[in-house]
Amino acid sequence: MIRQELNITVKGKKWHVTAFYPVTRYHVNEIMRTLKSLGCDSYSLKRAYMNLSTGQVNNGLTFSNFFSRESVVVFAMSTSPEQYFNLIVHELHHLSVHVAVANGLDLEGEETCYINGDIAQMMFPTIKRLICDCHDKDIDVKLEKHAT
Repeated sequence: MIRQELNITVKGKKWHVTAFYPVTRYHVNEIMRTLKSLGCDSYSLKRAYMNLSTGQVNNGLTFSNFFSRESVVVFAMSTSPEQYFNLIVHELHHLSVHVAVANGLDLEGEETCYINGDIAQMMFPTIKRLICDCHDKDIDVKLEKHAT
């Protein structure tokens, strides 16, 4: 599992993002500790645990604490590079909406789109290694291929 720490600036204030990828059910405890440290409520913790502990592929979650300006985004393993890209785009949308809402931004505005793009750009070096057939060989990540 890869843990990536990112900081973006929105309206002159820092917003911290912790991203986990590619996650399996064996990584649940570390993610749960991180969610709890962000002040995740017991209902959301339970839902996150149920979501992550099944080991389901093509799955993710995003949790944000608007007050402390922090988020956790989780990307599980996926069945193909295309599906993994889909999952990443999906969770990044949730993340950018959380940041926009917390900052009173228009969800259809350019600033929200730039937030999404800025986060994606910071994640790109890691994501590239996970979805590209030419990824670095120092990470042993195998994505199952779609059955045709």
